[in-house]
Amino acid sequence: MDKSVPNRRSKTAQTTWGGLALAALVAIYSFARPAIDQQMGWNLPAVKPAALVGDKPVVDTRERELVHGLLRDLGNERYLSPAGLLFTRGGAEGHRLDHLERHTRDDPTRPGKHGVFDGGMPGALKTIDRAYDRAKAGERTTKEIDQGRTIYTVDLGGRVGYVGGRVGNRQSKPMARRVRIVLDKDRVITAYPM
Repeated sequence: MDKSVPNRRSKTAQTTWGGLALAALVAIYSFARPAIDQQMGWNLPAVKPAALVGDKPVVDTRERELVHGLLRDLGNERYLSPAGLLFTRGGAEGHRLDHLERHTRDDPTRPGKHGVFDGGMPGALKTIDRAYDRAKAGERTTKEIDQGRTIYTVDLGGRVGYVGGRVGNRQSKPMARRVRIVLDKDRVITAYPM
């Protein structure tokens, strides 16, 4: 046998075994990804077969789009933050995100104090996740239980927003460095700076 001619049969077998191993890893990843995302608060990319236009693959980016640049859409108007907080329907506004959005801008006519996050919705969501991570670690946090709901007040050690409303505006909008988060298990009821 001439040694200069490669053995085509063994290369084909290697390619087949490599392909099978890759397919098995993709299948395991696809099966485990939702559980890992839920447990860790991550947003790992989904594996989807690419559609072809001509001979070029077309990538569907909808799976990777995040609500407010941070929240993963779980369907049925449920959104998960990287820290594992769940935003669902509920409250006077219809959805907890709509209520949270009220805390991204001041309402000078609102009686009393009104906490306003810096950075719009993306800033508010990142700050809430940071506060929740600190609360879970028990760092600079007070915890109360009221009617089955957990209330965390977390000092983040720096500016997270300001106090507005009638009282805050009379006091020249003092800086807020703490965040209050009210939860029903991992579901956000409300969160605001103070």
